[in-house]
Amino acid sequence: MRCYRHRGALAALAVLGLLLITACSSGIAVRSDIDPKADFSQYKTWNFFDQLGIEGGYNSPIFGEHFRAAITREMNQRGYRMADNPDLLVNVTIQSDEKVRMSTYTTPYMSGAYYARPGGAQYGSALGVGVGVGSRATKTTEASVFIDLVDNQRDRMSWQGVAVIDANDKVAQQLRDAIYTAVNVVFEQYPHTAGR
Repeated sequence: MRCYRHRGALAALAVLGLLLITACSSGIAVRSDIDPKADFSQYKTWNFFDQLGIEGGYNSPIFGEHFRAAITREMNQRGYRMADNPDLLVNVTIQSDEKVRMSTYTTPYMSGAYYARPGGAQYGSALGVGVGVGSRATKTTEASVFIDLVDNQRDRMSWQGVAVIDANDKVAQQLRDAIYTAVNVVFEQYPHTAGR
């Protein structure tokens, strides 16, 4: 049980670290959803859920601190001000799924007396060249970072931005920059400013 939890914490760290690397590549997909009934002109104030979905449990408190700072920057840039009884409440959650991806590759080979490759020949045969085809299974982690803006009065989600990435086993060292990059990419999908 302890080993499973430890692996989950490491996977979350790897996912967050890789956001920086993958944010500029084609490995990241961003989408958003909006409640058509939400009146964004009435939203002027905001605050965080008391505890974000990524906080507590076995998650490092650093995750929450960095996400809170990055989201505060984005909301301030849009003219929203923080309040104790806000119009919008913000939450952040992460979901990760293990995937197995199959990739096909080709490899050239030579056959003949001195080569023991696919299609290899017996001793004394003629030298030949060919192309072999193989496939490889690779385990990857697909991580989804959800940023939710919830209407505090209606207790209903008004907007959600999601960043989906394919993470591998390399862990980026700049966690803060990774989180800021992810939040920035998600908020590029948010078309509103305070009171508009």
